[in-house]
Amino acid sequence: MTNAQEYARRYAATQVTMVDRERLLLLVFEGGIKFLRLTREALVAGDVQRFGEHLARAQAIIAELQGTLDREAGGTIARDLGRLYDFMLFHLTEANARRSLRHVDETLAVFTTIADAYREILDKPASEATAV
Repeated sequence: MTNAQEYARRYAATQVTMVDRERLLLLVFEGGIKFLRLTREALVAGDVQRFGEHLARAQAIIAELQGTLDREAGGTIARDLGRLYDFMLFHLTEANARRSLRHVDETLAVFTTIADAYREILDKPASEATAV
């Protein structure tokens, strides 16, 4: 490994450890959207292997988000998010069993809505700070 590659690797590792929790969660949401879109593309293309690989990654991300919910502190919001994650995981299971584009699309729509809402929450304090 060259010095430049080593420096780049160290820089990337430092950036990951310096990212705050909220931004890290946003990266997880972006990854989920990416894999859901790739799942859709593979299904449309008839590429069963890629479909399965991307579907598994999307399911893993949703399951991880579900597992990190603090249901006690999160109250109603955490409970509702848990239900949405259950819905999405069930829909992706159906998508896999039926090779159903509709199930992938519905999951992508719900997941994107949650990600957009989270992104808006993160951006709101920054935009309010600039307005002052």
